[in-house]
Amino acid sequence: MPKKRGGQPNNKNAYKHGFYSKHFNQFESKALSEIPLTNVTDVIDLMRVSTGRFMEAYTISLEELDFESRLTALRTISMAAGRIASLVRIQASASKNDKKADELNEAIKKIEEDLAEEAKQNQE
Repeated sequence: MPKKRGGQPNNKNAYKHGFYSKHFNQFESKALSEIPLTNVTDVIDLMRVSTGRFMEAYTISLEELDFESRLTALRTISMAAGRIASLVRIQASASKNDKKADELNEAIKKIEEDLAEEAKQNQE
């Protein structure tokens, strides 16, 4: 039987964190569901959850790790924190652009209203 157009029955494509949902525990899923999404929010959330899990595992096994392993783990945590910071900057920049776009749209609406009023006055 050929597939129908659009979403198929029982798929999870529309779930908020559907692609990664099988990798989150119940607490993480609840925390993620409370965070509103923007362009990169879901990626930031995923990075934070993954980094948190890594740090928990690192803390538990800290006494068993040699110097090189500790150093590698700290580098990994530092790189993840840097990536999260970069994504947050991208998100903030996108937010500023959205505000500028809203301001431009309002200015355009005002111009349209002024032109419509002027055209109405010219007809009278």
